[in-house]
Amino acid sequence: LPLGDEPTIRDATWGISYAYYPILSYMVSSVFMGIAGLFHASADGLLHAARMADVLFVTGAVYFVVKASGKLFPKEGRWLFAALAGFMPQALFLGTYVNTDSLALLSMAMILYSWSCYLEAGDWSFRNSILLAVGMAVCALSYYNTYGWILCSFLFFCLTVLLCREEPVKQRVAFLFRRGIVIAAVTLALCGWWFIRNAVLYDGDLIGRKACAQCAEKYAAVDYRPSRYPTPEKLNWSWKDILLYQDPGWQHNWLLTVLVSFIGTFGLMQIYMPYSVSKAYFLFFGMGGIGILTMLGMFYPKKRKAAGSEKLKIKTITVYDKWDRKGIFHLLLILLILIPVGLFMYYVYYSDNQAQGRYIMPALYPAMYFVTAGWNRLLERFVKKENIRMWIYRVLTALLVASPFLCYIFLVVPFYG
Repeated sequence: LPLGDEPTIRDATWGISYAYYPILSYMVSSVFMGIAGLFHASADGLLHAARMADVLFVTGAVYFVVKASGKLFPKEGRWLFAALAGFMPQALFLGTYVNTDSLALLSMAMILYSWSCYLEAGDWSFRNSILLAVGMAVCALSYYNTYGWILCSFLFFCLTVLLCREEPVKQRVAFLFRRGIVIAAVTLALCGWWFIRNAVLYDGDLIGRKACAQCAEKYAAVDYRPSRYPTPEKLNWSWKDILLYQDPGWQHNWLLTVLVSFIGTFGLMQIYMPYSVSKAYFLFFGMGGIGILTMLGMFYPKKRKAAGSEKLKIKTITVYDKWDRKGIFHLLLILLILIPVGLFMYYVYYSDNQAQGRYIMPALYPAMYFVTAGWNRLLERFVKKENIRMWIYRVLTALLVASPFLCYIFLVVPFYG
């Protein structure tokens, strides 16, 4: 495996290479390139072979999203969530070129599925624990902005074991350590090699960020070195300045560019969806948000249990029995939205003012969960006939699934044709 400052792969402008970042996805791509090379593929053929890894990663992500949706939502609602989370145009676009975001989507979908299995069963089976460990290991080897999923998986496992099991506290703690050690061991066995390698090569820098910055300072073009690059911090910009800034090559200001590219912007950020389509997505998300506002109780993690005797007419006393695992799940989903958004804002302010929605893609699944839950609430409240609700779900699902394919046919093909 190459060092981060390997001259043959170092970018001449930025002075670094992606070898400082986890490169598992590139390693898988190299396998496909090797197979194609056996048949004397051309340069384009090798590139297309490398992309097969990302095609499979995103396909796997959609598979796990569909599996999880059946456990998270009843009946037709499951397909609405699967369409929203699995067929977001930008998410599928990540499966068409060589990158690490596609592997990140797969890891997050695996983790979400393991969480959903726990919610359905009410216990951490050995099989599901191993799946969680594998998902976290793949997550660690994908992209740094997904690490909130590892943190929240740790919290979800610990909180559900300590607060949601019905056995005595000592047994809960014993299970926490017994099963937790297995999860940690499998996770570290699968991904620990990368961080040990970094520590050995980069003087103890486990994730290579300090070494990467030093390399950029040494080899980047003068105006692109970290010490000289004009970040919003160095320019003394306020967040209002950042949000309203519009680069000459953008169709929108910074904030709208992030939002529309989260939904879908293709090529090298040159192929925009029609703004009316993006507005339709925004409206759809907003309606789901309104539905969520009517069900804030879903974020209350404690389950109340009544105690008393009806025969003796003794006044019933409300006591707390145990915590509701679904409430903990919902609270952590909020955290999974806040973490990538916070990391992105930090990166924008202190490193590079890029308006790319893919940097907040780790928030896709939790955000679309809440949008789906909100729509479920609205339809149940305002559409009383189940048959009509069913057809609304089906039409919405069909439109959402068709959206990325329509983007390809009417936007991507004409652009490159």
